[in-house]
Amino acid sequence: MRRNQRRTRLARQRGAVAILVAISTLMLLGFVALGTDIGYVVYSQRRLQAATDAAALAGAVDLWTQSWSTAKTDAQSYAAGQSGATGNGLPGSVTVTTTTITGQQLSSSSSPLPYAKAASGYNGIQVQQQASVPLFFAQVFGVKTVPISATSKAAAGGGSQPAPYNVMIILDTTASMNTTDSNCKINGVTQTRLACAEAGAQSLLQGLTNAGDNVGLMVFPPLSSTYNFSCSKKSPGIAGSYSASGLSYQISPLSTGFLSTSGTSGSSSTTLNTSSSTVQALGGGSCSGMSAPGGLGTFYGDALYAAQAALLTLSNTQSPPGQNAIILLSDGDASSSSKQLGSGSLLAPGSSGSKVTASSIVGSECADAVTVANSIKSSVQSPNTTATLIYTIAYIGGESGANTTQPCSDASSNAKGLDATTPWSPCGTMQSISSGSGYFYSDTCSNAGGTSSLGTIFTQITYSLTKPRLIPLGAT
Repeated sequence: MRRNQRRTRLARQRGAVAILVAISTLMLLGFVALGTDIGYVVYSQRRLQAATDAAALAGAVDLWTQSWSTAKTDAQSYAAGQSGATGNGLPGSVTVTTTTITGQQLSSSSSPLPYAKAASGYNGIQVQQQASVPLFFAQVFGVKTVPISATSKAAAGGGSQPAPYNVMIILDTTASMNTTDSNCKINGVTQTRLACAEAGAQSLLQGLTNAGDNVGLMVFPPLSSTYNFSCSKKSPGIAGSYSASGLSYQISPLSTGFLSTSGTSGSSSTTLNTSSSTVQALGGGSCSGMSAPGGLGTFYGDALYAAQAALLTLSNTQSPPGQNAIILLSDGDASSSSKQLGSGSLLAPGSSGSKVTASSIVGSECADAVTVANSIKSSVQSPNTTATLIYTIAYIGGESGANTTQPCSDASSNAKGLDATTPWSPCGTMQSISSGSGYFYSDTCSNAGGTSSLGTIFTQITYSLTKPRLIPLGAT
């Protein structure tokens, strides 16, 4: 009797264990199934976020120099669920339900590039995407899909080419640059226009730590002979005219080494190298830097040609060629006399080795510079390179050149001059020389799409040579 009871009890225990094992197995399978579904949702979410980031960056590349429709189209092409080489596919049967792309007008704290100067009208872009993820095992419980979403925001950048950058700075050193600029103070002291320009150019060099490899410096009026600035070396003096033989616009050749190198793995710092010819010329060495000797009036067409020639000489030795850029600072007010210009003519390098001739006579100085600039902007070295970018800074400093109706040159002295047929103003000329709205800056000219101090202008130019970047979603 007692033995039968024991057998019955053991049988019941075995049955209970079997039931527990079955229940545990089902629960374990349920957890595995749930884990599989959750893992698939997480993986899909990451893929969606990566595609959304790519779309925002693709659109941000265009904001500075392209229309909003172009930026939006390019962003869309990199979004999730798009076919083609740039499209970012999603796993399995995950489908995109909505894609929303909006332009952003960000403050300077979020994007150093002002939206007022951007060709698209925006300096930021936001991409939002939603998708539906199908589930496998959760369908047993009536849950067939799970919605996921991703949002990404990017600030504009102007650089679309890889380093190196070859940057030639051209500064106006005519006599007017010796006047003071009440809007430019350093350590509480009002600066001359030249000192202000030099300080701005120094900030450009400091910002080129990761954006530019080679920087050179040219000035106008030209020097009587070739010269490489040094605090201990005397300048050869100003040329007799803009068409004199043997003249040179170069103060410092295109080179690296304008920044110091820190002691850790050769990484660059933002400290200027005071042994650099360019840094010394800009007042960063043991002397006060270059001066504004005057002697000749303003004529910048030849300086543009000289800068382009130097850039091409360097970039033709690079593999692949670097992105060439010219930064021209002037008040844009051409003022040379017939004697100062001389009787020379200008040959500008054109595409496919052709030449463009522009007359350097009184009354045609502004049209001359625009002709040269247009030739430079259309000249492409090879299918793998882009044309030289031209940044212009119309530095009026409170002078009369701020008046958009003022003639750029004294065309009245030569009725046949090209500037008489097209009424160029200083602001209009500098705008036309530039590569576009995102490349024209000024402290005064209203057509620059917003005015700023020289320091801010050079900072914006530096940033326009860099890539766009992702920013926090809360950035405004």
